[in-house]
Amino acid sequence: MAMHGFRGLGWLLCSVIVAPTCYMVTSHGAAERARLRGVEAAIVAAHKEIRGLETEFETRANLAQIERWNGDVLAMNAPAPQQYLASATGLAALDQPSVQPATVPAETPRVETAALIIPTGMRPIQPVAAKAVPASAPAAASGQPNGVVRVARQEAARPDGELNRLMQKVDRSKLAMADRPLLSASTMNDLRRVAQREQLALH
Repeated sequence: MAMHGFRGLGWLLCSVIVAPTCYMVTSHGAAERARLRGVEAAIVAAHKEIRGLETEFETRANLAQIERWNGDVLAMNAPAPQQYLASATGLAALDQPSVQPATVPAETPRVETAALIIPTGMRPIQPVAAKAVPASAPAAASGQPNGVVRVARQEAARPDGELNRLMQKVDRSKLAMADRPLLSASTMNDLRRVAQREQLALH
């Protein structure tokens, strides 16, 4: 009976001794893991600072080249004190136009006229306007002789004669005749093919 009593006491003592020991070991492990995570975070922050310092050193080393690029290409200047606004109200005021824009008149429709297409190598024929001849006063039946009437008829017939002479001077070899069209046969065939292709595309 005494042995059984001491055995229970021994288990109790073992539990009292082992349980705090296990708790202390577990707490120490958790503390070490937390310390390790802190060291890793410090290492990452140190790497970031190192990269920032390296970038700053490279930028300062290339500052002369950057200034040359700014003067040649970018043409950027430091902001002036007048560019800073005191509040959001000033920023909103910049968006409001100070002067109302003038009303733009409606655009009038343009009238386009078709122009005559003259083939290459042809000389356009310009019409010659007949000279205006003032009408002569009618001759009096009894006061003027027949010679005055004859001179007036000759003056009226003179523009027609000048027009006929100008038409005779025109190079008739360059005019379109009934048996010789302005466009060649190959050009007409090309135009027919294009027209047929457009009709097929519309259908």
